[in-house]
Amino acid sequence: MRTDILDFHEFYRSQIGVIARESISAQLAELWGDGAGLAIVGFGHADPYLEMFSAATRCLSFAPGAQGVIQWPNRHANAACLVGEKNWPLPDASIDRLLIVHGLEEAPTPHRLLREAWRVLKDDGRMIIVASHRRGLWSVIDTTPFAAGRPYFKRRLERLLQDSMFRPRFWDTALFFPPLGSGMLLKAARTWERAGARLWPGLGGVLMLEAEKDMLAPVGLARAAGARTMRPALAAPRPARRSSV
Repeated sequence: MRTDILDFHEFYRSQIGVIARESISAQLAELWGDGAGLAIVGFGHADPYLEMFSAATRCLSFAPGAQGVIQWPNRHANAACLVGEKNWPLPDASIDRLLIVHGLEEAPTPHRLLREAWRVLKDDGRMIIVASHRRGLWSVIDTTPFAAGRPYFKRRLERLLQDSMFRPRFWDTALFFPPLGSGMLLKAARTWERAGARLWPGLGGVLMLEAEKDMLAPVGLARAAGARTMRPALAAPRPARRSSV
């Protein structure tokens, strides 16, 4: 069962949610900047992070049907819609960047979700997955949406990507401060983030892994993962690092 959209909405309006978004967004900015000249799609609940890509030529937000969706962005024409997890309303090889946040951990069939991601990305496209880290506190203290679903170890996430015809490029971690509502802890959260990134990078609350399509992977692997050989080209939807791997 997917986390409800209202739970995400309330979390990212809270103080702890604002700090979490800032921490993750800072890492995203290092990799993709402001998205200038790119067609970008977010899946899961990526709305709070898509706002940073102000120079993108096209920016869409896809939410899984069981989750629900709210209008995004607030002050412009809606660019958010519900989609099937294995059937997105996009042509093959049509987007430059894909950001998956709160999307993989609760997916009923992660391999099928990633095969759909492979289909819609251009040959030189890239994807970032932000997923709960099994070694971090955020996956075991259920005060935030990052504790929902299945958390991942870095090696397990890399293997999942490779099995889905992706090649991991870079990884990083974020969210080192405890996911608690204590005012004193939240005031020191940014200090925790700086210290954690330096001193214990393997204990962050989320993994952030960037990957690219593996164009040399055997075709049989794609067929075994359930990829379809033909798909209709639909119009765009309307309303409804650390080290090199």
